[in-house]
Amino acid sequence: MHDKITPFGQKITPFIIIALVVVALIFIMRLFRVEPQTQPRQETGFLVETTQVQPQSLTVRVKSQGLLIPKRHIGLVSEISGRVTTVSDSFVVGGQFKQGDVLLQIEPADYQVAVARSEANLASARANLELEQAKAEQAEKDWQSFGKKSKASDLLLNIPQLKGAQAAVDAAKADLQKAQRDLAKTTIRAPFDGTILAKQVDIGQFVNVSGQLARLAGTQLAEIRLPLTSHNLNQLQLTDDSRLPLVVSLSLENGSEVGQAQLVRLEPEKDAQTMVTYGVVEVPKPFNLGLRFNSFINATISGPIYQNVFAVPSQWLLPQQRLPLYRNGRLHIQPVTVIYQANQTEYINQG
Repeated sequence: MHDKITPFGQKITPFIIIALVVVALIFIMRLFRVEPQTQPRQETGFLVETTQVQPQSLTVRVKSQGLLIPKRHIGLVSEISGRVTTVSDSFVVGGQFKQGDVLLQIEPADYQVAVARSEANLASARANLELEQAKAEQAEKDWQSFGKKSKASDLLLNIPQLKGAQAAVDAAKADLQKAQRDLAKTTIRAPFDGTILAKQVDIGQFVNVSGQLARLAGTQLAEIRLPLTSHNLNQLQLTDDSRLPLVVSLSLENGSEVGQAQLVRLEPEKDAQTMVTYGVVEVPKPFNLGLRFNSFINATISGPIYQNVFAVPSQWLLPQQRLPLYRNGRLHIQPVTVIYQANQTEYINQG
């Protein structure tokens, strides 16, 4: 007699079979499982690029610019009046001359007459002096011949007349000297080596005393006024003039170099508007360097020289003047002292 499967048994039988299969699979997976290999622990970090720097010497250089101007520039005036009779070939704008060269001539005839008249007056005064001296000597002899023991009066001895004659001679000499000076002033000479910036007279023109004749500029020495900030002065260590002069390299606006000069002095006060101090550069014989007045000049001032200085790119420097340094296999953040900065480079002498 066969047993019958109840409806409930028919329902759970599939679940039992599935459960047995899952258990069998888990058993098989555990049986054949391969243990994973243990990986060694790696240290974490980051890569840095290092550069070895070597000590070097450094010459501090400060750049500035200014206009070239003559050190000497004057207005040439006439000290007498008269008509201009001749002018020099160099008496033109841009003309150059040497000290003592004749620039122009004023009609001398009237002044020659004055000299001749003064010479005649002097001769007359000297003759009168000799006459009064003779009278005084004769008066002294006459007094002595009378056997007088008392001293004769000055009037009796012709002393006042003698003094008057001597004074007349002295005055005539002074008049002659003035006439000779006036005559010499008809020839107007160059007071120094230079050039003509502008002229106001020419041949045939009448000039009065103190009349403007020309504007002159000396060519032996020119100057450049360079504006310097307080930072510039500190870089150059120019707290006073004791470190002067300093060498200055000059170049034109187009960058072409023209030579060297010297920074010779600092002006005594700052500019009221810009608050910069002007340093004065002297340029000997600028025309020999191909320079002209009012040229715009670039200047590079060479300052103090430092030894054992390290140059590093500016982007390496951290805030508050700190620099990352690699020493003994470790990275350090080191405070440093920057003494100079130029062209995106920091120059360090401590740290």
